[in-house]
Amino acid sequence: MIAPGPLEALLQEHFDPEWGAAFWLERRNALSFDPLREIHSLEDLAQFGPMPMEALAARPVYDFLPRRYHAARHTCVAAETGGTTGPPKRTLYLPGEFQAAFVTPFLAAAEVLHFPRDCDWLYIGPSGPHIIGKAARACANAMGSVDPFTVDFDPRWVRRLAAGSMARERYLEHVLQQAEAVLAVENIGVLFTTPPVVAALAERMDARRRAQIAGVHLGGMAPEPELWRRLHEEWFPNACILSGYGNSLAGVALQLESKPREMPVYFPHGERLFFETRAASPGGRGQVVFHRLDRSCLLLNVCERDEALAVDDTRWTGFGFQRVGLSDPRPLRATADPGAGGLY
Repeated sequence: MIAPGPLEALLQEHFDPEWGAAFWLERRNALSFDPLREIHSLEDLAQFGPMPMEALAARPVYDFLPRRYHAARHTCVAAETGGTTGPPKRTLYLPGEFQAAFVTPFLAAAEVLHFPRDCDWLYIGPSGPHIIGKAARACANAMGSVDPFTVDFDPRWVRRLAAGSMARERYLEHVLQQAEAVLAVENIGVLFTTPPVVAALAERMDARRRAQIAGVHLGGMAPEPELWRRLHEEWFPNACILSGYGNSLAGVALQLESKPREMPVYFPHGERLFFETRAASPGGRGQVVFHRLDRSCLLLNVCERDEALAVDDTRWTGFGFQRVGLSDPRPLRATADPGAGGLY
C-alpha cells in the first residue's frame, strides 16, 4: 500500500468520520466526488468550488478544527479578520502553524534581505482581535527586540469615519502623537505599520530621527509606487524595507527584493499556503485565490478581494520559499478603504 502524500494525509484528518472537522464532514455529503479518493494535487482542489466565506463568519471556529485537536484547543492561537469584505471571519492556529504562517516566513525573508537584528521595534497597528499584533510580538522577539513598543490602531473604527472628516483626522493625529512620544525617548530601530501610517509618520520625523531607522516592515496593504520610492530614497534611505502580503485567515507572503523603482513580489514560505491567480487571459493579472493547508483549519479556493500578476522565480527556493509569487496586488473593486490601513 502506498503511503498518502501530504495533501492526501491532511484531507484524511479533516474528513475522518470520527475525528474530522464538522464543517468538512457536512460538506462531504454535498460533494459530487470522494475527496479521499479523487484529490491528489493542488490542481484537483478546484473540484471543491469556491470556499463559502459566510460559513467562517457564522459558524464557531471549532467546526473547522478536527475533533482530534479539540483537547488541545487551549494551545491554539485565535485570529479574526478586519471585516473589510463583510462580517469578520475567525480561525484557529495550532502553535506550530502560527509560527509557520507568520514568524518563520518573516525570519526567512529577514535573512534574505539582511533585515536588522537586535533593534527595538515600534509597532503601530491593531492589538486585537487581528492576529498581527501577536505576530508582531513574536517576530520582534525572534529578531532580538524586547516586546515591541506599541501604539494601538483600530482599522475597523477608522473605516467607520468618513475619508477627510475631522473625526478621522483627529484619530490619526491621536495615533501619530503616541508614536512620536515613543520615538522621542526610545531608541527605536524598526517600524512596523501600514504604508499610509508610515508615510504620515515619516513626514513628521526630522532627518536625524529617520536616519536612525534601520528597518521598516509594512503590512496590511500593498504600497503605492510613489510611496515605495519615497520610503527608499527620501524618508528612510538607511533602512531595509520589508513588505508583507497576507491576512489573518491564511498567513503571510513576503517580499524578497527591495528595489525603490520596482514594486515588490510576494512569495509564500513552506508548503501550507498556496496562492494562484485566475486571469481572464494567459499571463495577465487575475483574481488572487489561496489554499490554506493546516491541521487546524482547511481553507480551499478562497477568493481574495485583490488581483495580481503571478511571477515564477526559483531564486528563493533555497530559503524555503515557493517559486510562484504575486506581483503588485491591488483591490479588484472598491471593497477596501485605502485610508483605513488595516493590518492582515
